[in-house]
Amino acid sequence: MSRDHIRRVKRRKRIRAALLAFGVLLAVVAALTVWFGFSAVQVKREVESAVQAAGRAQTHIEAGDTGKARASIEDCSRRIDAAYAQTKQPVWRLAAFVPYYGSDVKAVRDMVHILEDVSNNALPKLEKSVQALGLDGIGIKDGVIHLGDMAGASSDLAAANEVVADASVNMNKIGGTHIPQITEAVRQGRDKFGELAKLTDVASRLADVLPGMLDVQGSTDGRNGPRTYLVLAQNNAELRATGGIPTAWSTLTVENGGISMGTFADPPRDGLFSQDEAMSVLTADERTLFSTKMATDAPDINFTPDFPRVADIARRIWQRSGHGDVDGVISVDPVFLQRLLEIAGPVTLSDGTVMDGGNAEQRILNQIYIDTDTQAAQTSFFTMAAGEIFTHVLNGMDGKTQQLMRTFQKSASDGHLYVWSAHEREQKRISGTPIAGESHSGPSHPVTGVYFNDATMGKMDWYLKREVTSTYDKTYPNGAKQYTIHISLTNTADAASVNAAPDLLRGYDHNGKPRTGEIETVLYVYAPDGGRIVDWTRDFDQLAMHGNLTVGMKTVTLRPGERFETTVHVLASPAAGDNAMVLRQTPVVD
Repeated sequence: MSRDHIRRVKRRKRIRAALLAFGVLLAVVAALTVWFGFSAVQVKREVESAVQAAGRAQTHIEAGDTGKARASIEDCSRRIDAAYAQTKQPVWRLAAFVPYYGSDVKAVRDMVHILEDVSNNALPKLEKSVQALGLDGIGIKDGVIHLGDMAGASSDLAAANEVVADASVNMNKIGGTHIPQITEAVRQGRDKFGELAKLTDVASRLADVLPGMLDVQGSTDGRNGPRTYLVLAQNNAELRATGGIPTAWSTLTVENGGISMGTFADPPRDGLFSQDEAMSVLTADERTLFSTKMATDAPDINFTPDFPRVADIARRIWQRSGHGDVDGVISVDPVFLQRLLEIAGPVTLSDGTVMDGGNAEQRILNQIYIDTDTQAAQTSFFTMAAGEIFTHVLNGMDGKTQQLMRTFQKSASDGHLYVWSAHEREQKRISGTPIAGESHSGPSHPVTGVYFNDATMGKMDWYLKREVTSTYDKTYPNGAKQYTIHISLTNTADAASVNAAPDLLRGYDHNGKPRTGEIETVLYVYAPDGGRIVDWTRDFDQLAMHGNLTVGMKTVTLRPGERFETTVHVLASPAAGDNAMVLRQTPVVD
């Protein structure tokens, strides 16, 4: 056998060995690919199921269903654990090194690891809190507030909230992905745990302060004894930035959870500030934007959209009139009262008027101004209706916890219910939630405000149709995001009908003469904190500052059937990061 032949034989053996090795490698790669593919499908299913379970848990918590909430939390935890077990396998670590698509694998592993932290350190505490609270036992029965063991659940809720909040932040840091299904899974995870973070945040805050604010058993705030709150009933038929003019004032006292309501009456005019006093009570920005009437005239204290500021001024007026101090201020309106009547059922007022969940708004905000022609009669009806509806509601909520919780949540989120506490620690915990009604949010949580103050001096805003929308435009290189705000106002009044109504409905012009159906409205557009107003399609009458917020102001007058539209572009601070801009506006009548 020649040397050439020997070399050829050896070469063929090496080739066969290489081919065999390559074949084995291909087989291993194929097996790993199949293994990874099967595992990836399992992870996708489990993550989607976990997100759905988290959504169900949130729904059941909001509805006050303890059993279903606990079951959904347990299901979410099991799904997360199953997904985590898949991503711990060696094939996932190998897949992370695959060019281009390795980042998708890493994104999935990062998300599942974040969820596993939630499963181990948050969900058990959240489930324990739900069990301790006994959600179906929270509510009002025979005029007494019941909160379950809210004080006892406070520490577990706070711990769960901290983990969920961190998870939400970390999910927003997950890098970009290339595979559409993975991109969608990451998006769903971000969105759902962002919602869950908001829920646990609000729940932990409320569990911390409500027992003390409502003087129920288990209060841990160190203050015993009854709480008294000033209640402002706002009249949306004459717009103010936080809703409507505060037509009727009363007090609500809570002792050992038992609620007693005072008598609604006109605002105490003897507590108002003089013109000279208003110069020091109000800031220069407030005087520029809203005039000194914000301190000298009771109907105008809520020209400002910042409810804590409104509450502070109202509290001081109440004190100056000799009524004593209060522990806080609560704002409600006929929209909130009608929603409560939907739960409690109809009530017959002392004058024979029947109010229910379908007619209270129209009767209080419109019909009374058509039927009567004196301000005294109108105000008397408003104060009577507010007081008697409250009394009826407080004794008509037995066994209706779920509906009550949904109504309170909805009314706080859309501005028909505000609360301010005079106790600093409590107010700090309320701050940042919708029920606080603050105009300032900080650059990292961008809020654009669109607010309205009536200048008609009548009750024509029942006929003012308001439509405000916001859409995302683009992101600048520095991270600042631009949004489009579209505002539409329409006077829907029928000229013949309103001109046949009493003058007090139509209001008066600046010469004191009765109007003929027109609605005069002052529009305010607030740029996000740390941002600015970029441009607009209809010129503002004035650009000013309210604290550190840029404000555009314009007066709009519409005759019956006329419509006004404007588009404003606003810029949020780069500090907002991935936090979407929130649109806040003067609450709308249903």
